Amino acid sequence: MANSLENIGPMIRNERLRKGLTQEELGERVGVGKAQISKIESGKGLTIKTVTRVLDALGMSASVVLKNEQKINKNVIAYIVSAISEFAKSHHLSVREASNYLIRFKGIDFITEHYDAEHLLSFDDCVQDLTQVCLNNGGGIR
Repeated sequence: MANSLENIGPMIRNERLRKGLTQEELGERVGVGKAQISKIESGKGLTIKTVTRVLDALGMSASVVLKNEQKINKNVIAYIVSAISEFAKSHHLSVREASNYLIRFKGIDFITEHYDAEHLLSFDDCVQDLTQVCLNNGGGIR
């Protein structure tokens, strides 16, 4: 089994079983319920904090290898952060909700790909573009 993000849940499950622990027992060690352990083992509910606590409880460690096929400069990152914030304000969302929505419906991909043009526009125009891109990709915010 390759060590990749998709395999963290099954790797945790295999180690838990190898150590003879139930999901409930591992959950007690970590401070979460059996249901959360089940989610983690199925690849859902993976947060760095929770996975780190589970790995510690199992005596495991993990490292992350980041691959950057395209370079994104600090200006692009700063613009994306600002665009998310403006999108959130415009649509009365929290920044987290806006970020999740824009990721899910390809708004972040759009703004990253078209940064050269988008950063020359006003944030109002940027929000309109992001709204339309997300609608085109199945989003429901107008």
